[in-house]
Amino acid sequence: MTTTLMDRFVRWNLDFDGDLYGRDERERLRWYEAVTVSFQLQAIVVPWAATALVWTVGEPAAWPLLILLAVFLVPIGFSSIYVQSRRVDTTPRTWSRKRLIVSTLLGAPYVAFGIGFLYHAYPESDVWRSALIGSLVGLAAGAVIQAVQTRRVRRRDAQLVGDDD
Repeated sequence: MTTTLMDRFVRWNLDFDGDLYGRDERERLRWYEAVTVSFQLQAIVVPWAATALVWTVGEPAAWPLLILLAVFLVPIGFSSIYVQSRRVDTTPRTWSRKRLIVSTLLGAPYVAFGIGFLYHAYPESDVWRSALIGSLVGLAAGAVIQAVQTRRVRRRDAQLVGDDD
């Protein structure tokens, strides 16, 4: 198996041969669970905090927070690329209430931040209104694309297992 730079970084970070995440598989699993929970909490709380700051502090905070959020997206993107490179199917088979809530909590602050950023960084312009409309159009398009992908995954799974109907 070819090892990429990403593979080497992940292997180094997970410290399989060391004790950074415990001395046995049980301890390692608990650390991985804790890191996952921490990652999800940060992915929700940090963008919401940036959104609150851009709306309350305004223009002085807008650019530094934009840079912070852009940098914050790097590890989120890295983890998505890594999981997909490991052939994990990331398309949901169903959209449960929990998945909808978590997805909203993860995505909504970026929209609210973007609109707040435009509102405060360019106060003489109405560009923030266009961003709001574009966000709503993007949300509708994203929902349609997700529905199509979810339906495609369900059909594929039904063909693999054999349709019970």
